[in-house]
Parts: sequence; structure tokens; C-alpha cells
Amino acid sequence: MPNLSVEEKITAIENACESFHLECEKAVFQLYTDINTQIPEEFYVENLNNTIADLLVTHSKKYVPVGEKIANEPLYNLSLWDAVLLKKVKEKFPHYELKTTIGSLLAKVARRKLQEEAVVFVEDNNFTIIARNAKGLLGCNCFAFESEADFLYYCLYFLRKLYPNADTVPLMLCGNIAEESPLIASLKKYLVKVEMIGSENDSILNEHYYYDII
Repeated sequence: MPNLSVEEKITAIENACESFHLECEKAVFQLYTDINTQIPEEFYVENLNNTIADLLVTHSKKYVPVGEKIANEPLYNLSLWDAVLLKKVKEKFPHYELKTTIGSLLAKVARRKLQEEAVVFVEDNNFTIIARNAKGLLGCNCFAFESEADFLYYCLYFLRKLYPNADTVPLMLCGNIAEESPLIASLKKYLVKVEMIGSENDSILNEHYYYDII
């Protein structure tokens, strides 16, 4: 819903929830945030969130910093939520647990505990990339891209900065992207193993690309 106002987005979500008529054991409001930073658990101090937000963006008063403990990792993700959106979400969905896509992805990738793996989650013209090895998280970043060339450059640059053998590291893609996407075709020219995460039972995401990361 990129072109809708905050009020229109909330109304659309309310209408969708009402139309399903489902009784859920767990209700989660999942948000893709493109301004994030990760902080080791031993250094995380909630009272410093606003100070860190001032370092991340110029107009920090437009945002509310939200700290999220990452399951399976000694790590917090600090994300900046649009202040108006967060207020509306809390008003309309008071019993919902608030989560971010990046926080859920970090937890899921940590649980897999593979020797080496990178995961890309695509959301419209933004993507999040996470890199791990057997010792833990190597890096995580979010990028905005306008073209196939941008996407390819950011992915390869990120991977080659973190892995000495970047071209052979498995790269898993998920999110709002199809297997026949030219973005995937471009990556396969440079990386040995590029796969979509989809129907496997242990997948991070399936075709309903927010469902399994909750």
C-alpha cells in the first residue's frame, strides 16, 4: 500500500481483518522497516533509543524508535516506526504484538544455524539482506533500489565485504519476488547457489510471504 495515507492503510487493514472472521491464538502486526540498526544485547539500553535515532536520521522526531529482542540471538534490532502510524496501530490494534520483518528474519535465520547463508527479503523497491556463518550474524542491511543493476550491485557488494568466498555462499531469496524475476536471473550470473525459499517445511517464508516469519 505504498501510495496510501496512514489512515487509509489502517482502514484497509481493519477491513481485511473483519472480512476474515477468524479467531486467532496470536495476533501480530508485521511492519517492513527500512531504518534499522542492530545492537548486541549486552550494550542495549532502552533509554538511549532516542539518542540512537538522532544518529540514524535527520528528522528523528517523525519516528519512534522501537527495540525488539531477537529470538535465538544475543541481539536487539532497533527500528524506526513512523510516529503517526505507530500511534494509529496501537489505537486500532491494542492487543496485537508488534514485530518487524527484519526482526523476524533475523530470528528465523539464526534458528537454521547453517555454516554459511545469506538471505534476501524483497519488499517492493526495498530489500533486506542478512549474512551469517557458523559463529553467528555477520551483517544485516536494508537497501532501496531503482533498477536491476542497483539490486545486483548492493547484493554483491554486501556479500563480498563479508565473505572471502562470497560467490559460493548460498543466497536464499524471499518476500515480494517471483522465481522468474530478472533480479534472480542477474544474481545467478555471479553466484553459484541462488534459490527461492518457498514450499519447504522448514522455509523462512512461503508464497504468502509474511505468514511464516511471524
